[in-house]
Amino acid sequence: MSWRWRLIVLFSIVLFVLVTFSYHAGKRDELSFAEKTLIEAVAGLQNGVTSSARWVADFWTGYFFLVDLRDENRKLHLALEGMRAKVNELREAGLANERLRKFLNFQAIQERPTVGAQVVAWDTSAWFKTVTIDKGSSHFVQEGMPVVTDLGIVGRVIGVSPHYARVLLLIDYNSSIDALVQRNRVRGVLAGRSEKTCTLKYVLKNDTVMPGDIIVTSGMGGVFPKGLPLGTVKRVRKIGHDIFQEVDVDPAVDFSRLEEVMVVLTDRPPF
Repeated sequence: MSWRWRLIVLFSIVLFVLVTFSYHAGKRDELSFAEKTLIEAVAGLQNGVTSSARWVADFWTGYFFLVDLRDENRKLHLALEGMRAKVNELREAGLANERLRKFLNFQAIQERPTVGAQVVAWDTSAWFKTVTIDKGSSHFVQEGMPVVTDLGIVGRVIGVSPHYARVLLLIDYNSSIDALVQRNRVRGVLAGRSEKTCTLKYVLKNDTVMPGDIIVTSGMGGVFPKGLPLGTVKRVRKIGHDIFQEVDVDPAVDFSRLEEVMVVLTDRPPF
């Protein structure tokens, strides 16, 4: 006999006994010892079954509650991530608008036309300091054109394809720009030195150059417009009998944060 039939038989016997005892108990004032014992056993069993059933019901209710809570938590988490992404997007848009505003103010004081571009790649070699921008010959960009930001000179274009251009940065060892000390018009040539500094060459020892002096383009050579910021004098040294001073210059542009630039066009585009 299977356990299911055994359980049915046991339940039937217990039910029969309870009915019988109930019938006889109704005719007497006091229950017998056997009746009391049986009632205690059956009541305990019923209480256990009822408690178990209540526990199972509470368990399933709690389980489904937790499932719903987990789903709701996941939905809230996804919504929060979406809001964070939107906030970051708006923040980036705000910063880009601020940079664009500065660019427009810078462009307003320039006589030459300009074209805006994004930096899309950096040369990672130790020998060259160049970047690639997303404007090329199809946007009237040509080799030799100066590249600037609202802060000052970035470098000049050294290679062009239809949709991209390569820019030699101010800090490259091969870069040299005719320059002036803004305060007293002392002349020199600003040359690249490293990732963070430049040097102002050919400044005579008798010329007065001090830390904090602003270095600007001289306009000589016709490549860079006159008066654009190049950097700030950081240190000046006069060594022995050398006829030139050593002048260290911090670039005006922070190249570690270079994102948008403007190419100063030599000729006005036909549009």
